[in-house]
Amino acid sequence: MKRIIAAILTAVILATLTACEPEKPANADEVGSIHTLYFKDKDKSEEAVATFFNSDTEESVDVPMTLCNKSADSYTFSCEGDTSVYNMAYIAYGEKRTKIFSFNKCVSGWYNCDLGFLPYTQGKKIDYYPEYEHITLPFSGYEKRIHIWTPDNYNAASDEKYATVYVYDGQDIAYIGEQWQTPADSDNIPEQITSMTANTGYKAIVVAIDTFGDRSNYNRDDELVPDLGETVETESYSKKKGTELAAFVAETVVPYIREHYNVYTDPLHTSVTGESLGGLEAFYTAMEYPEVFGTAGALSPSFWTYENEIWNTYLSTKEFSDSSPFLYLYTGPSGGDTDPEVTEMYHRLQDMGYPKEKLVLHFNPEGCHIITFWRAIFSEFLEAMVYQSVEPLQRPQNTAR
Repeated sequence: MKRIIAAILTAVILATLTACEPEKPANADEVGSIHTLYFKDKDKSEEAVATFFNSDTEESVDVPMTLCNKSADSYTFSCEGDTSVYNMAYIAYGEKRTKIFSFNKCVSGWYNCDLGFLPYTQGKKIDYYPEYEHITLPFSGYEKRIHIWTPDNYNAASDEKYATVYVYDGQDIAYIGEQWQTPADSDNIPEQITSMTANTGYKAIVVAIDTFGDRSNYNRDDELVPDLGETVETESYSKKKGTELAAFVAETVVPYIREHYNVYTDPLHTSVTGESLGGLEAFYTAMEYPEVFGTAGALSPSFWTYENEIWNTYLSTKEFSDSSPFLYLYTGPSGGDTDPEVTEMYHRLQDMGYPKEKLVLHFNPEGCHIITFWRAIFSEFLEAMVYQSVEPLQRPQNTAR
């Protein structure tokens, strides 16, 4: 009898998951860019409509979502969109509307849950409280904390290799369970990596780096500002430990991870990312160590820390080529985020001959300098890492800015 009941339950689960798979269009295999988006709603709305749009061209389309599963805690909807045309979306449900979020092949779905509006992976167990291995490595007179997350099926003894995502401000944006945090205060990076892997097969581990400073001699702002000259706010950023930190990550942390974890050792599978001052440091790290990092995600980077003249002088010493890192830049408007300096940096790099196929800017007119926007856009950085492109932002009609 137990076997019969188990078989029935298994059949019900499989039927539910199958029901959440929308019917593929006849030309789906040919198109190759049709992707399924899921929406899990704790409010149990009866209807939902996804609006897909291109953040550059403002081209958009409304797509009714199919209610594919009802459970005691939520209703699940699904629909499809074209990732070669649209890079963003939002969902109208009931009389409400979600925040805007990235839409690409590294996205599985979004969950309107008690914790907030968070990413999730359809068909997988949701884990907003991931487990990390915690180590310390000596840096500038103290023991710096490093937090390493590996997927559930990670097997150090196998021949299968994993990419590596290095994250500045790891104590915050990766969510390591600090007392002041909830999952809603982070980017939910492990869940986003799980979503990326489920949809693309691209596997990665996360190396989250604390950037609090030693808490007595210098702080986060000191650690995340490289020494390029005189800063705009000389008193606030006088110690400029970012040069030392970038060297520490590239020359100490990366070799440690490559020795102790089953990861690739080439730059194409090694990325670095951060937000705000962490975005500045991620950009600088990739510029200094292109032989180590093949992708950099600079989300709302604090390029304003230095005047244009200093940036021009610094970047003029670099040689840009096909082996330069893929740079993903994201920002919102002045007053709420880090523009115009980020847009200026994008144009500066173009004018200096940075390979255009390795440079992308996402400007969000609604963007603000807070975690909810960075969490919503993080999968687009993952897309850049996996595919070395963000197709909707790099189409010919999007190149004139």
